[in-house]
Amino acid sequence: MILLVTGSSRAQECAAAIEKKTHQKTLIAHSQAKAIECLQLHDCDAVVMDESFQQVIGGANNLVLAHGGSALPMYVNLALHGAERVATEVVCGLQRLVRERTAAMRAVVNELRSELRGEVTAILLNTELAMREKSLAQGTAEKLGVVHEIAEKMRRKLDGQPPAAAVAMKPRLVSKQAAIR
Repeated sequence: MILLVTGSSRAQECAAAIEKKTHQKTLIAHSQAKAIECLQLHDCDAVVMDESFQQVIGGANNLVLAHGGSALPMYVNLALHGAERVATEVVCGLQRLVRERTAAMRAVVNELRSELRGEVTAILLNTELAMREKSLAQGTAEKLGVVHEIAEKMRRKLDGQPPAAAVAMKPRLVSKQAAIR
C-alpha cells in the first residue's frame, strides 16, 4: 500500500497513475491528521509526500514520517510534474526499496549462518572429545552420538550440502567402458 500526502487537486489523478504502474492500492491523505491516521491503520510500503504540501503545513514531513515505520519516504512536486512522472518515480523508489531490503536480508542470513557455523563446530568438537572418554557410560556415549549426528546434519544444511542419506542414494553413473565389460 502507498500513501500519497498532498493537498493538490490532482491527487486522484496521481493516485490512479501510481496504482496503475505499481499495482498497489494508493491512499490519499489531504491533511496531516489523515496521513497519520492512515499510517497507524495500514502498513505502507511508501509515503509519497507532495513538496508543496510540506511548504503549506510546516513540520508535516517530520510528524508524518515519525509514524511511517519502515515506509520509504518519497518527495514529489505535483505542481511541477505530471502524474505519469510521479508514478514512475514511485516505481523506481519501490524497486530501490526491494533491492535494499533484499540486501539487508542477505546480510542478516549470512551473519546468522556464520554464527551458527561456529556454534555447530563447537558442538561437534565437544561431542567428539566427550565420546573419546574411556569412562563414559554406554548410554551416555549413544546420546552424545545422536547429538553429534544432529550437529553434522545442521552443519551440512548451513553449508548448503544435501543430507548424507541423499548423497548415498544418488545413482552412480557408469562409464561406457565399464558398461561394455
